[in-house]
Amino acid sequence: MRRGVIIAVACVAALVIGIVVARGGAGLALPSLGGSGSGDASATQGEQGTDSSQDAGQAAQATVLENDGSIVMTLGGSADTYVKRGEDYVDGGCYAHDGTDGMITDKVTATGEVDTSTLGDYTVTYTVEDSAGMVATATRTVHVVDDVDGGWDSDGISVFMYHDVYDAANPPEGASEDQNLISTTLLDQQLSWLNENGYYFPSWAEIRAYIDGGHSLPAKSVVLTFDDGSDGFLTYAIPLLESHKIPATSFVICSDSDIQDKLSNYASPYVDFQSHSYDLHRAGTSGKGHGGRIYDLTSAEISEDLKQSADILKTSDAFAYPYGDVSDAAPSGVKQSGFLLAFTTQYGQVHVGDDPTQLKRMRVFGTYELGSFEYQAAHGVG
Repeated sequence: MRRGVIIAVACVAALVIGIVVARGGAGLALPSLGGSGSGDASATQGEQGTDSSQDAGQAAQATVLENDGSIVMTLGGSADTYVKRGEDYVDGGCYAHDGTDGMITDKVTATGEVDTSTLGDYTVTYTVEDSAGMVATATRTVHVVDDVDGGWDSDGISVFMYHDVYDAANPPEGASEDQNLISTTLLDQQLSWLNENGYYFPSWAEIRAYIDGGHSLPAKSVVLTFDDGSDGFLTYAIPLLESHKIPATSFVICSDSDIQDKLSNYASPYVDFQSHSYDLHRAGTSGKGHGGRIYDLTSAEISEDLKQSADILKTSDAFAYPYGDVSDAAPSGVKQSGFLLAFTTQYGQVHVGDDPTQLKRMRVFGTYELGSFEYQAAHGVG
């Protein structure tokens, strides 16, 4: 067993420092997974001591401002994280938004000890301080286990793709025929089903580790993504996600004139905002694919666009290709930009060994019944 291994994670949602990890061991534990999500049950108003480099006199006089709600912290993935005994702990990170400073995810630190050689529960605490000295914390419970309800996955993970959401009590014209629209009633049913059946919601870092073949995920695992940051998603989906305490990702277009308003007005403990590019979500001149601009650009230009989006969002965890268009230069551009994962609109699950720059998703059709969603969650398509 190895103890005292300090892991620094800079490529995921938060800069994680001081997490001590140990590995090894044997035994059996069979917990039942819950859909507790990533949310406000674990986010707390916090206090943080002064820097350890300050002397005792300075520390005694320091003033710490408790979070008054201006800082919203969003855990990556489920607040209750499950790790198979003997495997590495993969931290999902924590995103943070401040009402004045904007995205401050790059200022988040994490501390805690996770001994993956020993069955049990461990706590990781995330802390962030804004420019005014206000401090907020959030916590994650890490469960080291040998088995989980439903077992570990061996067949693939469904990453769901949604677009727009509408109020079932006031449907727009043509809603019943538009597959990209889903009603609040059906979305509510899907979220309820996920919780009732004990689904787990892995972080982007866990998905990458799973793809790389070094991390087990519960068979009952799904990820929810919503493209475009539409008004319907912001207005109707976020309250439902918060009500069910289920985490999800919103892929947003970072060149939109209202991007900062979206990030500020709709900051939520259950929604992390990821890149739908900075300015690739518009028509190009090549006529290829769905006609997106990405076909007109070199890998270096694509990389620069994605870096611009990451600078705004303060994360490079995940990217969704606009229109699902993937040019020959795109995968290289994604790699150059430092993004962890990139998603297309091709149908299918995510599997061990997949190319992390061209991952498939499961489109959720608003015209389908709940049973179709249930099948997609467990088996994918076909």
